[in-house]
Amino acid sequence: MRLHKRHLVAMTLAGLLSAPPSVSNDAFDELKKATQKPSKEQRYQEFVNYINARLDEYESWREQYTKQLDQTRHSQISTWGSAQVSDNTLEVEYSADDTVRKVVDYENNTSTISVLVDAQATQEQIQQTLKQHQQLTLQDSLVDAEISQQVVDYSLQQQSVEKAFIVQQTQKQMNEYDIQAERLIAAKTGIPDKFIYQRAHAKKMALVEEAKQRIAAMTQLFEHKRQELGIVEPKVAQLDANHAPKVIEAETSTPAVASREIAVEAKPQLASAESEKIVLPVESDAVTDKTAQLEAFVEPASMTNLNTSEPQTVQAPLEDLATSAKAEQDASLAKTAPLQKTPVEVAKVEAQAENTPETKMPIKVAALSNSSTPAVKKVVSYKISLPNNSLSKRANQYQPLVLQESEKWSIDPALVMAIMHSESAFRPQAKSHIPAFGLMQIVPTTAGRDVNRKVNNRDEPMLEAELYRPGVNVEAGTVYLHILDSQYLKSITNEQSRLYCTIAAYNTGAGNVAKAFNSDRSTNIRIAAKVINTMTPEQVYQRLITHLPYDETKNYLKKVSSRIALYQPKIAM
Repeated sequence: MRLHKRHLVAMTLAGLLSAPPSVSNDAFDELKKATQKPSKEQRYQEFVNYINARLDEYESWREQYTKQLDQTRHSQISTWGSAQVSDNTLEVEYSADDTVRKVVDYENNTSTISVLVDAQATQEQIQQTLKQHQQLTLQDSLVDAEISQQVVDYSLQQQSVEKAFIVQQTQKQMNEYDIQAERLIAAKTGIPDKFIYQRAHAKKMALVEEAKQRIAAMTQLFEHKRQELGIVEPKVAQLDANHAPKVIEAETSTPAVASREIAVEAKPQLASAESEKIVLPVESDAVTDKTAQLEAFVEPASMTNLNTSEPQTVQAPLEDLATSAKAEQDASLAKTAPLQKTPVEVAKVEAQAENTPETKMPIKVAALSNSSTPAVKKVVSYKISLPNNSLSKRANQYQPLVLQESEKWSIDPALVMAIMHSESAFRPQAKSHIPAFGLMQIVPTTAGRDVNRKVNNRDEPMLEAELYRPGVNVEAGTVYLHILDSQYLKSITNEQSRLYCTIAAYNTGAGNVAKAFNSDRSTNIRIAAKVINTMTPEQVYQRLITHLPYDETKNYLKKVSSRIALYQPKIAM
């Protein structure tokens, strides 16, 4: 049998060799094409697998974190009526029995101790609860605290706050897919840009679907808690053009309080009234249907641009939705927002805070919720200011590291300090909800991968555990600034203009910086650089402030730019 097969093969080869040259060539050409075709398909599939693996890398990691975060927040809302979780500028700690909460706000340099008690609890009972949890309150003197009370009634305005958290987190996570896409393109793997953008868009749409489910679950939780407590569902009304809330009135014989803060000299007492008309906050039809808005904002009419020679990233201005959510909160609360300070004023205020003696805060009673149903629980909060020099003490610990790394990578040390201030308030264990980690808030799969490739010659993400180590994190953040300055944004000739773009890109990626300057909103930074190079640094700054895709990045640019001045004299000493 074997001899027979060998004989057939030999005859076939002999036939090819003895055939005329044209026939022989055709046969070999067909054989070559047959063997090349699977190889080409195989290479394409390898490209597909590579891109999907890179995007899935962040997705699986993010999905697990978000699931755990939602479980924690739902549990807190079920108990406290609101969720407070640690992030890059907040440190939140709860007592074992979930009756005392401590929130340290490093951005605003305050500490707030909150106690969850029965709605009718006396001041003595509240103080007794605090004494039982001295492990949380021992270091805080509450004598001069600003005191506020809030009934746990699962109000519409609090529901809006919790929804807005989901929207804003989704926006930041979608931005990470934009950043990943631009890095894959910059790596010049040979994969078409269009393909990368389409894959990133698919991931973002999946993220939106997840956000819609999360928002629906949050709404269901609040509705369930109102039903459980016997709280009548508020009616929904449309906001007018000025975002002023329309209100409905309800007769009640239960205690009510004024909807404003009341300055007092003594311990706060609950106001009461035998029978009053109270104003119930309402939500807007236009802004509360967030599930529809999420889909509308992310599904762009310009998706056909993905088929052009210059691919576009998906236009997903979820910051508009976040703004709507904030407007919804403001309308529900019917409060006037304070005037915003300019970046220069911010720098002056922060500099003064570091050199001003501590002052006592007035005691205030914040507004209680307007509910027509007796509350079961209330939260009493005591807010105090942290020592004015606490930030500078933390900053001083990391100046030697910053000087070392900034000199090595040719980056202004004051810029590194200003970014560290804004990202984590100099807290090495800081973790955001993207999630990003450590002093300079590195995302392992984006900036972390760039740094690993640059420093360690490894094309893989950095590890969460190593990013909590100050030396590793400061190196990573400084290297990433170097990569932005010397690679992604190198076509920008003016140093000050490039600095502004670097700050923005550290937060949102070079592609979104390009969008601010390209008339077609493309992410091509080389094209954007040509526009930037025709502008003064002041014009570049203003263009970024008005045209960056995300409000968060606009505010980030303001904060970091103003804080650089805070660290230049200190570094020089």
